Amino acid sequence: GKAIAVSLFDGMADWMTVPLLHQAYGGRAPARAGLNHPSIAPYGAYAAADGEVVLSIQNEREWRRFCAEVLARPALAEDPHFADNPARVANRPALDREIAAVFGTLGRDALIGRLRAAGIAYGALNSVAELDRHPQLRRAAVDTPGGAVELVAPPARVGGETVALGAVPAFDQHGASIREEFAE
Repeated sequence: GKAIAVSLFDGMADWMTVPLLHQAYGGRAPARAGLNHPSIAPYGAYAAADGEVVLSIQNEREWRRFCAEVLARPALAEDPHFADNPARVANRPALDREIAAVFGTLGRDALIGRLRAAGIAYGALNSVAELDRHPQLRRAAVDTPGGAVELVAPPARVGGETVALGAVPAFDQHGASIREEFAE
């Protein structure tokens, strides 16, 4: 047998193949659809002054810490519009405005520092352009009839080696053999 190694980063980069191809070969990423959760608030992507973070408040203890240590507004945790998760979900637009008022004054790194210190689950949200420049992004060249293109390398490595990608066939290159197979 062989060891199979799968990097979480490589797996997520693979998941982003289509937007990354739009960025790399079309010059811009497709529009995002959003990251909000239907029954948890705050949850999703939030803008800092110079970038975005994804965060999730999972319980009331985290909510109080978030208000006190990240927003520096401890009284917000007791506001009846936001005092518990059902209220926050029901008042999500107002909650998002409260968060945006603070986050918009902070750089992403400063905001991440506050989230980390408070023990709040977060992630830096990279744009597709940032992923395209990321030092851990592995690529694999694939031959096409129009020339080689670079795709995200498959996330799994078997025995330390990246799985090789075959060439993209030309239009109807295998058409006769496929038609013959299905004619039987």
